[in-house]
Amino acid sequence: MTQCKQLGIAAILLLGGCVYHARERADPSVCELACHPYDPQPPGAAVSPPAAVPVAPALPGPPATNESGSTPGKRTVPFSSNENRDSPRTDVRTVAFLAAGEPAEQPPGSDGRAVPEKHLDLNVPPEIPGSEARRLEVPKEAAAKQRAIQRLFPDLPPLPAEPIPMPGPNGRPYTLADLQQIAAANSPQLRQAAADVEAARGNMIQANAYPNPTVSYQFTPSNNGSTPGADGVGVDQTIKTGGKLRLQKAAAEMDLHNAELALHRARSDLATQVRSAYFAVLAAKETVRVNKALAHFTDEVYRLQANLLAGGFAAPYEPAALRAQAYSARLAYKQAIQTYIYSWKQLVAAINVRQLPLSQLAGRVDSAIPYYDFDAILAYVLRNHTDVLTARNGIDKARYNLKLAQVTPVPDVDVNVGVYKDYSLAPKQMLPTLTLGVPIPIWDHNKGAIIAAEGALVRAEEEPHRVELNLTNTLAAAYMNYKNNLDALEYYRRYILPDQVRAYRGAYDRRQIDPNASFGDVVGAQQTLASDVTTYLQTLGQVWTSVTSVADLIQTDDLFEFARPEAVPPLPDLEQLAPLPCCHPCAGPPGASASPPVRTNGSVPAAEPVPLPEPLPRPVSRGSAAPAGSQGG
Repeated sequence: MTQCKQLGIAAILLLGGCVYHARERADPSVCELACHPYDPQPPGAAVSPPAAVPVAPALPGPPATNESGSTPGKRTVPFSSNENRDSPRTDVRTVAFLAAGEPAEQPPGSDGRAVPEKHLDLNVPPEIPGSEARRLEVPKEAAAKQRAIQRLFPDLPPLPAEPIPMPGPNGRPYTLADLQQIAAANSPQLRQAAADVEAARGNMIQANAYPNPTVSYQFTPSNNGSTPGADGVGVDQTIKTGGKLRLQKAAAEMDLHNAELALHRARSDLATQVRSAYFAVLAAKETVRVNKALAHFTDEVYRLQANLLAGGFAAPYEPAALRAQAYSARLAYKQAIQTYIYSWKQLVAAINVRQLPLSQLAGRVDSAIPYYDFDAILAYVLRNHTDVLTARNGIDKARYNLKLAQVTPVPDVDVNVGVYKDYSLAPKQMLPTLTLGVPIPIWDHNKGAIIAAEGALVRAEEEPHRVELNLTNTLAAAYMNYKNNLDALEYYRRYILPDQVRAYRGAYDRRQIDPNASFGDVVGAQQTLASDVTTYLQTLGQVWTSVTSVADLIQTDDLFEFARPEAVPPLPDLEQLAPLPCCHPCAGPPGASASPPVRTNGSVPAAEPVPLPEPLPRPVSRGSAAPAGSQGG
């Protein structure tokens, strides 16, 4: 008896479908996608890990303020006579960092007396941040002058230290292919899409399942109810006609194909997310490198101008203007470090490994760039994009559903077969019975469902046209950004940056030769150069953002599969930004040489050149449209 119960339970479980293992079927699909290579890196594209950067102390903070918001021991700028008394005082004191080391008293003049207070305000409204800054006054006596210059224009503190990335797997940097594999293995979206494929497969199997028969037992009493009249068993089976099951299966099969396309789309979307985050990290890394060089350069220019002031060849306000530029470059460098750190956090979130520490990445953001042809890409996208294929499958599904609605009025045959034993009349034999039932389509011709199916078919036939128009518009917009960014990158590297460096050096050289030349030309040229370098770095990152946008529509495994790889435009005849030398002897402090050496911040020598991004050698392609290989960065 126990064995019979166990066999019965096993039969129920088998018939209930508990042994199909949908989860076990979905997991291999995800593993297969994870093992499929995405964005492989060509040989020799990896770069050596960067050298460790010594840790530098943090920049000094602002001095403490009292309850009124002013610095203790400092003069508080009064409200002007025409000031609105209801407006709050400014709470931004931009010179607090620079005034931290200044004494409470005002700097003495050449005659030993304090500078008159009328020179402190210069009618600058107190609402303007920085209006509390004192007037720069340098004594004429040599010893006092040197002390005042050292106090007013000290050496800038060391630059903040860069984060040191850890080595990747097996001591090598992570490649884009490594990150793609990790992302595919840990993506919940891929598992959901794979589960949807199994669900669609189950729906297709169910759509083709034949209706189950019905087994019945019938008992009929005698006329007076005293004895049984007849009893027996019967089997009822519905016979489907008109090919309804075949049409249901065909429609469900289209859903299965669309689920498989959705899995492919999910993998492509994941690859786009990883690519975008990967190139964002590389762009942030390059921004750190260039901004660090620019910060070193502005520090040296400020220090050189302070030395010129000590020799009597510069006005006191000139080092202050250059120091402001130096701090602007330092701020950009510090912000670049933060962008680099949090871009990495976005990358590890994209691959779903949030606890991965900052690690080395292979590739450079200024290496070979894929050059796409719009017409070739558009033709490929309109033929192979998952949205187009899904829309075409929708047409077939609508046709199957319309045909199913048309054959639905064809009646199904209900067959009932039974065997009964008659107890009322001799010889009380077993009697077979047969009943055939066919519904007559008099009232319900399924007219409404047919009309709805025809309307759905019309809509489905127009869906590929709508998708193609949408993809064309999207690709045109993405390609427009892509081409504009490529042109901007080429112009900045070939023309704008080289000419701006030459203009800056020319303005500074003219200032050295002719002290009467406007110092504002030097400050303006340095501001323009810093602005152009910032715009160039932004353009470099936007190039790869637009590349990933175009590649997202192609939905291929490799960025360079349908592109012609070319190197980033070079920088011809670009003089590297080195500390500018003094063109004439400057009188230093007593006992010093005629030409005082340019001092540094203790981190790099004064003569060390500050490099700008250098392009990699141009790769050799195998054809005008065929890729010469792909790489991570």
